[in-house]
Amino acid sequence: MSGRAVYGHERQREQLGAAIAGGRLAHAYLFHGRDGIGKQEVAKAFAAAVLCGKGQPTPCDACVACKKVQSGNHPDLIILKPDGAFIRMQAVRELIGAMAFRPMEGGRRLFLIDDADRLHPAAANALLKTLEEPAAANIIVLITAKPYLLPRTIISRCRQLRFQPLRRETVARFLEEQGGLEANAAHALAASAEGSIARALQLRREDYLADREGILARLAAGQVGAPLSRLALFRHLGKRKKDIPDKLTLLQSCFRDALVWRELQDREMLIHGDCLEQIRGIARLSTNDLLFNLDAIDASLRALEANANKLLTLEAMTFTLRL
Repeated sequence: MSGRAVYGHERQREQLGAAIAGGRLAHAYLFHGRDGIGKQEVAKAFAAAVLCGKGQPTPCDACVACKKVQSGNHPDLIILKPDGAFIRMQAVRELIGAMAFRPMEGGRRLFLIDDADRLHPAAANALLKTLEEPAAANIIVLITAKPYLLPRTIISRCRQLRFQPLRRETVARFLEEQGGLEANAAHALAASAEGSIARALQLRREDYLADREGILARLAAGQVGAPLSRLALFRHLGKRKKDIPDKLTLLQSCFRDALVWRELQDREMLIHGDCLEQIRGIARLSTNDLLFNLDAIDASLRALEANANKLLTLEAMTFTLRL
């Protein structure tokens, strides 16, 4: 199975394409894996392949059915998303009602349920009854980053496909081809995106590369442990209160790279391998100091998750770091 908008997940796409070609489609699928890695895009490409007017296991991306899927106007492709905190009972009732009728334009109808872990309990129970007595023309695809929040009874009635984080090269290719970034910037963002295209796009919007340059320059400079230098680091990290957790995660990745370089000197293992000179500068710190700093940042991140005061937590950590 292919799809022009899909990056990576070749194994999952091959499995789905083989099921289409062999006439072995399940009545329900569970696509699960971390947020932002392309599960929805694979689900839409799967829907296009099933609904494609060419009668082949891959979407042609050219027929009327494929174009309707691409524009979101195919009557036999229905996408459910949370309305507020939940996917509500009324939405599932409408889904069940639609299943009572034949597909409008082809032999199949697909229902994509995004963030399926947010099904209201009553809605989940209603959906379970539908999964127990599936209608042959209907295919349900549940999409979630948190499958453990779904009832086991629902999970057991779905064919599961687990999606892994994307390779750095795949994320970088997306950023170059779809985001218009030059190669060095694309690879730098991809290295920090943890296999998620959505995360890479978020980092780009937040001017991540400029923040990274500022942090690395401060950490690699001599006398960074002096009071005024610590104060400058604190001000840089705390410039926007809402961004403090992300800045701390970035700071942590810099110390992590310095530790990796100090112990292994393997550039391929670095998140910030394009900034090797700055990483070497930070690696002047001892292994014990680097480990201490990593633990201090981790403790601060946990405190912030527990709603500690952001600026006070950042200030205490900054003046505790071994620099």
